[in-house]
Amino acid sequence: MDAIQHIVLSPHYDDAALSCGGLIAQLSAAGEPVVIATLFGGKPDPERLSPFAQQIHGRPLAGADPIDQRRAEEAAALAILAAQGRPGDWLDCIYRQDASQRRWLYPDEAALFGAVDRADDGLTEELAHCLAALAPAPAQCQLIAPLAIGNHVDHQIVRRSAELLHQHGYQVWFYEDYPYIARDRDGLRASLGEPDRWQARVISLSPAEVERKVEAVLAYPSQLEVLFPGQGPAQQRVSLALRRQAGETGQGQPAERLWRRRY
Repeated sequence: MDAIQHIVLSPHYDDAALSCGGLIAQLSAAGEPVVIATLFGGKPDPERLSPFAQQIHGRPLAGADPIDQRRAEEAAALAILAAQGRPGDWLDCIYRQDASQRRWLYPDEAALFGAVDRADDGLTEELAHCLAALAPAPAQCQLIAPLAIGNHVDHQIVRRSAELLHQHGYQVWFYEDYPYIARDRDGLRASLGEPDRWQARVISLSPAEVERKVEAVLAYPSQLEVLFPGQGPAQQRVSLALRRQAGETGQGQPAERLWRRRY
């Protein structure tokens, strides 16, 4: 019998490694195929950027072409985790406009973590349709999607798509979005809504699996100052933060946690 294929739905370059890199390392080491579907990975027209997107492109480590740089970082991280990549061409929310191309849907930081714009309503079914094509046999795959802790609009859309696929017979587990879970201790409960309707699965991680996760996250240097602010070497900050989160999740033993609906 063929092995179950694990498809991790990553809204952006780095989300999969940050949130469940240890699990990905564990699965790939066991010979189980893992695909990282990075959905909002498209390249915008550099001549058509909102002021907010221009500001983000102007960050010190963004590089001359931020998307090319992030794609190269993703390739390095996937090599460390021994996972396959399936990049999507949908644009990150900071680049999206309405149908008239006169209005930016998410023009500032606050909008990234608010309600999904009505102009994005069709994205849920569009993503679900394309993901179903990637995994045409529900019994032969397991989807691992974001819970959307932190409420980032792209994470919300991916979660909705995964829930739609769940309604069509796909096995779906949801991961705890990092770094949002570390920044908002009430975020997990808010994302679950009714905790008794959910089943948790704690995945214990070996020291080697934790190390591979840390190495994979370090493969995204353009993002580290934003994700792990503070003093001292970035490598030390990343290692300490990820190991702390893993220890808290496993109540003293390194772990990651997935969730699925009971009914």
